Amino acid sequence: MKVSITTPVWGCSAENLIAIAKMAEDSGIYAILSPEVPPYSGLSNASLMANHTSNTLVGTWIANIYLRHPVLCAAESMTIQEFSNDRLLLGLGVSHKPVNSRLGIEMGDPIDTMRNYVNSVRSYVDGTSEQISLKRKVSQFPIYIAGLTERTAELAGEVADGLMPYLASTSHLKKLADSVKKGRESSNLTSNFCLTAGLPSFISDDEDLAIESAIKGLSGYARLPYYQRVLDLSGYGEIVSKIKDGANPAEVLTAELVNDLALVGPAKKCSETLSRFIDAGADMPIITPNAVGKQSPLEVMQNILDVINS
Repeated sequence: MKVSITTPVWGCSAENLIAIAKMAEDSGIYAILSPEVPPYSGLSNASLMANHTSNTLVGTWIANIYLRHPVLCAAESMTIQEFSNDRLLLGLGVSHKPVNSRLGIEMGDPIDTMRNYVNSVRSYVDGTSEQISLKRKVSQFPIYIAGLTERTAELAGEVADGLMPYLASTSHLKKLADSVKKGRESSNLTSNFCLTAGLPSFISDDEDLAIESAIKGLSGYARLPYYQRVLDLSGYGEIVSKIKDGANPAEVLTAELVNDLALVGPAKKCSETLSRFIDAGADMPIITPNAVGKQSPLEVMQNILDVINS
């Protein structure tokens, strides 16, 4: 079972990052991936984790394509791939319009931009780019893209090696898988495609507190248009409509929703939820850590390991 984890979404100290990476390595976690929320760089974190592991894959979940020219993304990724002995997993995404607009970034058409970006990075690495030759040879690393809709899943099937959805129900995950197959029909890629499932975790024996923490922790995501879209596609359109009408997400998200889309509560219950997503077609569940109460980053990590091993 290829279960992977991310480091804390909102970042953590370099000391904790190293400790989490070592715990992942010692526990046989398939990959440890870094989100990218400034002031933290996903690729820099991946490089640091590569320096303190030997077998676990390292990478990004996800690197914002609007923050780096693809040639720089390729160059940084090649360094990590070389240093880590071919352990890089590059996850790319477009982030969110409110986030990018705050930085003065015009996104244009995210689908076309992502298609061109992935193809450019791949061409810089394999030497087929007509624009520039990096004159450096490393093994090609897998490129996954973040995606929440069937259109993006089809793009992933066309140009990428994997898809990284988040907050998608099992029923929506199956629709994404069908769209990936459609995109693969027009692709020249021969790699084995990997459908991941991003699963936020709020693990605690105190189930009521875990549900409360999950509702609070996911309420910020529910304000973002892309996540509103995936919640709608996952069967929670009524809740999304209330949020769009001005309701506070923390007041309208339900226990049913968080239990459906996240790992919430005691380890045994979370393990059952994890199995449900694997049965729905997730080749690689990706668990994101969230504290319940005053849990430390290392305690949260240990709870995730307990779920995986239970």
